[in-house]
Amino acid sequence: MRAANQRAILALGTSILLMGLAGCTTAGRRAAVNNSRQANQGSALNGIPGEREFPPDQGPAARGGKPAPGLSDPEFSSSHPRVQGFVDQYQTSLRNFMQRALERGSRYLPRMARILAEEGVPKELAYLPIVESGFSIHAVSHAGAVGPWQFVRGTGQRYGLRIDGYVDERRDPEKATRAAARYLRDLYERFGDWHLALAGYNTGEANIERIQSWKGCENYWEMSDRGYLPNETSEFVPRFLAAVEVAQSPEEYGFDVAPELPPRFETVEVTRPISLKAVAQLCGTDEGTIRDLNPALNRGIVPPQGYRIRLPKGTRDQFVVALASYQMPAPSARPRAARTHKVRRGDTVQSIAKRYGVSTKTLMQANGLRGGRGIKAGQTLQIPAVPVRGRVVAAATPQSSSRYD
Repeated sequence: MRAANQRAILALGTSILLMGLAGCTTAGRRAAVNNSRQANQGSALNGIPGEREFPPDQGPAARGGKPAPGLSDPEFSSSHPRVQGFVDQYQTSLRNFMQRALERGSRYLPRMARILAEEGVPKELAYLPIVESGFSIHAVSHAGAVGPWQFVRGTGQRYGLRIDGYVDERRDPEKATRAAARYLRDLYERFGDWHLALAGYNTGEANIERIQSWKGCENYWEMSDRGYLPNETSEFVPRFLAAVEVAQSPEEYGFDVAPELPPRFETVEVTRPISLKAVAQLCGTDEGTIRDLNPALNRGIVPPQGYRIRLPKGTRDQFVVALASYQMPAPSARPRAARTHKVRRGDTVQSIAKRYGVSTKTLMQANGLRGGRGIKAGQTLQIPAVPVRGRVVAAATPQSSSRYD
């Protein structure tokens, strides 16, 4: 009973402190979260709100690639000795990793921090991708977790991410952040403690609940010290807290990180398949830029069912006009690899040529055969290459446009 009371008190205290992060009262924060949920329902795409551009001069992390200053939750303190051990590692053995993560993160932190604020979770969680992926959009773990937030397929789909042969939204920095924020918020509501919520994010909430039930342990550090947690999870929280400490003041730890402004974009709904190379041509930009803006499109095309894609800021109108008159390119031909055929009893030049779709004359010329000269069983013939039609992705027609900021 005493432990339960203490936990309730801790949860209450944490909630009060979180009010400072949101800049409002508890009631106001809850209202904001509820209003955000209601507003997003009308524009949801596979359970994820329609994304919009966040201007670089507004919102969290607008300058220096850091979330806006605010009241920090004491659960994100770096005072624990194990946390300081990882702070030291980030300056020594893990220095190169941290440098690359901070450089990549400067591009994504502003929007990620804004999304976390919209979902009502602490600003410090914007640094969680440092530990998860080093802010690598295309990171894949040995367990099949993908993207900057390292979602496994089941959890990603549970929180509205589209994952199929054409699209993997675990790689989308905005949509994956929205899903991660909601998952983390659910974990905190379940455990009432950010350390346990983060541990659940790493190892699964069921594992944390099992430890609580079987071992009667409610404190993350106690779970870790007693060896109840997997080694990876035991290090996960202190590694994250150390990353927060370093990333919030990189200069103090010897890191020189030039902030990279997030790319500015606008979106358009495309309802039929079209290659990203064609999209780039219609926009007047390069394919790499389009791929960079649309990392979830993992086959280089808009899916057959259509998709809302991002275009460089200021190119949407040009794209829509060009797309309206865009004609599907003529099917290209590609050579079929040359093969060989071992002559069997009963084979004739004519039957072999018909089997491989070549003319009798072409087959004879490829093998130096002359009229009246027969072929023998066991003889190997060269089958010349012939062109075959290649499948070409069709053009698309716009149905709706994105919102402007």
